[in-house]
Amino acid sequence: MNKPNLFGIIYARPDLIILGFDSAQMLNLSALVGLVGLFVIAIHAWSRLPDTIPVHFGFDGQANGWGSKKVLWLLPIIGLAIYGLLTFISRYPNTFNYPVVITEENALRQYQIACSMLNWLKSEMVWIFFYIEWQIFHLATTENPNLGIWFIPVTSIIIFATIGYWLSQSFLAR
Repeated sequence: MNKPNLFGIIYARPDLIILGFDSAQMLNLSALVGLVGLFVIAIHAWSRLPDTIPVHFGFDGQANGWGSKKVLWLLPIIGLAIYGLLTFISRYPNTFNYPVVITEENALRQYQIACSMLNWLKSEMVWIFFYIEWQIFHLATTENPNLGIWFIPVTSIIIFATIGYWLSQSFLAR
């Protein structure tokens, strides 16, 4: 049993094996498809794009930074790193910080909630990267590249709503 010591208080957290469940497998498959798509876009776009492409967009969605098309590889690599990191750490939910005290009675449910949140965030981030990569490819040859004013608010809502939902589930499952 893992016994983290926080401010002199010892909290015993059970080491449980969280078996994969259907929604987790579907989310992982979704993230993998998005990840493959990121690399496919980068490969496909490489020979079709000019040497200078939009690489940064402001809050209004307008391209405000231009750079080398080598940047096309940045999102697939970061997406792969996020996928790998979140997949790895989700194997050790007993090491996470939780908003509630973990007991023998609630450990399994709290671990499942935490792993579900990570799986949702992993899939969402990969698909947000996919959208950005696709837009960079599409907008690189347009005269006035623009992601749209709604991009940042919508992606922020998606990420923070996911976190809020799963945190509320954690509190409800105390």
